[in-house]
Amino acid sequence: MIIANFCKWIHGVFVLFDHALKTTLKATCVVVLYYTDGGIIKFPICFRIYYQDTDNMPWQNGQKYVCTPKYDLALEMLEWAIDKGFPRGVVLADAWFGISPFIEGLKRLKMSYVIEIKSSLTVRIPCKTPRLTKSGKLSKNQIDLVQLPDIFDMIPTSSKCGFVADESTGKEERVLYHTKVITATLNAISGRHRIVQSVDPKKGTTKYLLTNELTWEATKTIFAYSHRWVIEEFFRNAKQLSDMEGAIIRSEQGVTLALCLVSWIDFLLHHENYKQSTAGKLPKEPLTVPSIVRQAQYENFVVFINRVQNDSTI
Repeated sequence: MIIANFCKWIHGVFVLFDHALKTTLKATCVVVLYYTDGGIIKFPICFRIYYQDTDNMPWQNGQKYVCTPKYDLALEMLEWAIDKGFPRGVVLADAWFGISPFIEGLKRLKMSYVIEIKSSLTVRIPCKTPRLTKSGKLSKNQIDLVQLPDIFDMIPTSSKCGFVADESTGKEERVLYHTKVITATLNAISGRHRIVQSVDPKKGTTKYLLTNELTWEATKTIFAYSHRWVIEEFFRNAKQLSDMEGAIIRSEQGVTLALCLVSWIDFLLHHENYKQSTAGKLPKEPLTVPSIVRQAQYENFVVFINRVQNDSTI
């Protein structure tokens, strides 16, 4: 009971339901803006603490917090980054940001984007047969709304996205995704968009990607969206290597300092990766952050063993 009462007073702690773990968690919500050039340059730009719209949380201590939606926090960070001179790259986000207010904000900022959207969204298509009013006149509404899965079911063929077979090496064809693509207008999001359906044949999962780049093929859209994985790596490294989840923090300043420290660790590790890559020490793809850490631990271990073996005073 003492621990439970104490946890209630940790800054920013509130109960959330995690759909992946199928349980409730106590956490501080954070929105992070992360930059990557699609290669070895990766680093967090900034972050914002998200406050839920609650009035009776003990940790608030009577203070009133404005509940700013996550998409507004993301747009605020994007504007800040542009003002600081960051290039207008392609914005990548998961389905939580695949909503009209965020898309409209990106249009206002004149940015390209590839964003996952939910399968429940509907596409506006012309009626197959004219719709009439009760008086027999042509109705003004000649639009049908069809859900994304049903729209793509109407397309008989799909394209393969993956690796072609190589007879010289004996490698067989490897299909990563089956894709279909349309250019259409969603009912919930204004404007014409390119929409890609991506089916993973191994996992049996389907994703829908939305982009304002109307000339992009499905493969290019999927390749661009794949770079969003760096944010998942960032949170994984923050939790596993930096023990971000183990921090017990009782002030907003403490949260900020902890996140700044995690961000700097991430930046320094990727900077070390960049130095090794440009120095020609990495023959293939750049190392992962855990690999960098394990390599540093191994080098320290070798130095320690050599010191012990060669120290004449022992």
